Amino acid sequence: MIFRRRGVHQFAAGFNLGDAISNEMNSLKSVFKKIGYSSEIYAENTGPGTDAFVKKYKAYSSNSKDIIVYHHSIHSDVLETVLKPKNSKILIYHNVTPGHFFEKYDLKLTYLLRKGREELESLRNKFDKVFAVSEYNKSELVDLGFENVDVLPITYQLPQGRQTLKENFPKNRPNIPRFLFVGRIAPNKKQDDLIRFAFHYLKAYGPEFQLFMVGFSSKELYLYREELERMLDFYKLRKNVIITDFLSDEELKSMYLNCDLFLSMSEHEGFCVPLLEAMVHNIPILAFDGGAVGETLSGAGILFKEKRMDMIVELAHKMVTDRSWKDLILETQQRRLSSFSQINAETVLRPVLARLT
Repeated sequence: MIFRRRGVHQFAAGFNLGDAISNEMNSLKSVFKKIGYSSEIYAENTGPGTDAFVKKYKAYSSNSKDIIVYHHSIHSDVLETVLKPKNSKILIYHNVTPGHFFEKYDLKLTYLLRKGREELESLRNKFDKVFAVSEYNKSELVDLGFENVDVLPITYQLPQGRQTLKENFPKNRPNIPRFLFVGRIAPNKKQDDLIRFAFHYLKAYGPEFQLFMVGFSSKELYLYREELERMLDFYKLRKNVIITDFLSDEELKSMYLNCDLFLSMSEHEGFCVPLLEAMVHNIPILAFDGGAVGETLSGAGILFKEKRMDMIVELAHKMVTDRSWKDLILETQQRRLSSFSQINAETVLRPVLARLT
């Protein structure tokens, strides 16, 4: 007789290297294994280089003793597989980006997002436990009638000690302001507004600066990427604005450590892990108050509520040139980071899993 250890298995619409939800699933997988369960990740769409981390959802072999964890952010055929068995189930809600951001660029994605939001209400009584990754997300579920929703802390692995090494950039690089945004190339992330910022910064302070936009660019959103490329040509910003695709962990770390300001124009975030990464790497944050951004920062960094480019440009320049003010901002971020380091997802999940066992 073969003994099969009880499993806690995660399901999601997709899995891609560097993606925030995918990273969260990997972290939770480690937590589940530490507690003593077997654990696998299943998804409908899997990106390149992910075979070692995820399996296609149709490969799942149901076992009545398994606990199923479903990450909801968009409609997917995975949901039917999740709901069909009578296993104990946990929902983790990451928010669904409003479809209107994508209407000009990808109607299929717009449909999947709208359906993903519509089916939320139908999930209200289908799960034994419901988590949201932020209070912002929790409030949406409560408004839809979900009860006993708890916030599950993001399990981002915080490094020990302050990050100070600056590697991989040329040692003789010019000493100019470097702005950074990290996030997939998508209309809700508003990379187009970042380019507008660069144009206004150039007019105010000259061409001696760089803006790096780091993020995966999907083929489905090629029209948005093309729009960004046309904007760079129209505003003559090719030398100033650099759009990179997926970076390795080490390359991304180097990017954080060699830039002077993290600038976000994003208008919809369910949490925004890159804000946490910027705090970890001790880079000041200037961000638009979109979605859960204000909650994630919670008084750290600088938050703005209106996209007045003249004001944003002035703030950004002051943050990279006024050392004393920058240090004060970094102090607020280190305090916020300390509060994150005291959060432990395992302590939240362990009693829930024990109750469902």
